[in-house]
Amino acid sequence: MYYAAVDARLDFLRTPGAVRQAAREGTLVPLGTTANYRVYRVSTPYVLPTTRDFVDDLAVDYRRQCGEPMVVTSAVRPSSRQPRNASERSVHPTGLAVDLRRPRDGHCRSWLRGTLLSLEADGVIEATEERRPAHFHIAVLPRERARGFAGRSPSPRPSPGGRTARVDNR
Repeated sequence: MYYAAVDARLDFLRTPGAVRQAAREGTLVPLGTTANYRVYRVSTPYVLPTTRDFVDDLAVDYRRQCGEPMVVTSAVRPSSRQPRNASERSVHPTGLAVDLRRPRDGHCRSWLRGTLLSLEADGVIEATEERRPAHFHIAVLPRERARGFAGRSPSPRPSPGGRTARVDNR
C-alpha cells in the first residue's frame, strides 16, 4: 500500500498543521459520526474522499448485519504523531487508511472479516487484523477502482468459512 500511495503521489503529512491545511484545501474530508458509524477518540478525523466513501458504504452494511454502528478509531495520522508500533511505511499520514474497532460479537466479527477479505480479493482495499490493540486496519486503494465500491454492497458474498483476515502484530 505504501508504494501505491507513493505512485499516486499522495502527500505523507508530517504535522497536525499539515493535516489542517489539507482539510482546508479539500484534499482531506472530515469523517463525522452518522447513524451507521461513530468516530471515537480520533484526534484528526479526516481522510481522502475515496476513503470516506468506502467507510460510508461499509458502515451501511455493517449496521444492517450487526444492528449497531461501526466504530472508527483512527483516520489520518501525521508522521510526527504515529504510535510506537506503527510501520515506517504507514499510509495513515496520507488519509488512505482507517482503523475500525474489532467487533465483540462473533457474528459481526466473522461478517466483517469475510467482507474485508472479499474486498481485498477484489483489489479495493488492503486489510489487516491487528491484535494490540485489537482492531482492523484498512487502507483503501488510491485508484478509480476503489470508487467502484461506492453503492455496491459487499454483504451478498458469503463469508469464507474458516478464513480470517491477515494478522500483523505491529
